[in-house]
Amino acid sequence: MCRAYGVLVVLTAAALATATVALGAFTATVSAPQAIATATLATATNVAATQVSCTKNTPPQIRITWTASTSTFASGYTILRSTTNGSGYAQIGTVNALTTTFTDPSTSLGYTTTYYYVVDTTYQAWSARSTQSQVTTLAKQCN
Repeated sequence: MCRAYGVLVVLTAAALATATVALGAFTATVSAPQAIATATLATATNVAATQVSCTKNTPPQIRITWTASTSTFASGYTILRSTTNGSGYAQIGTVNALTTTFTDPSTSLGYTTTYYYVVDTTYQAWSARSTQSQVTTLAKQCN
């Protein structure tokens, strides 16, 4: 029994010798009153989609314009398009916060087709969606 006790003491001493111990004291002082900032990310406004020009037998081009968000911290805009009124939007591009126009880069836009556009104002993981704008492209003969 004495021998087992001696082995236990040696093993305990060895374990303590290799153990790391972290001690610390934490204090906090506030030198001035603290405030929490809150803000709402404002949407882009006056979104308008228009056909840029119509050249016979050339795919339509659509330009989207908007008024910048009033949120000074907004970092950019994401432009989305759908062929379904009010839903089904897919991202077609992004621009920085200083840009307020975008030309749809798709070379496969259809003739006499209605497209719906929205612009998301972005800041980090936040976004605020604009109202929808729509445009119907002209016929292949531009009429």
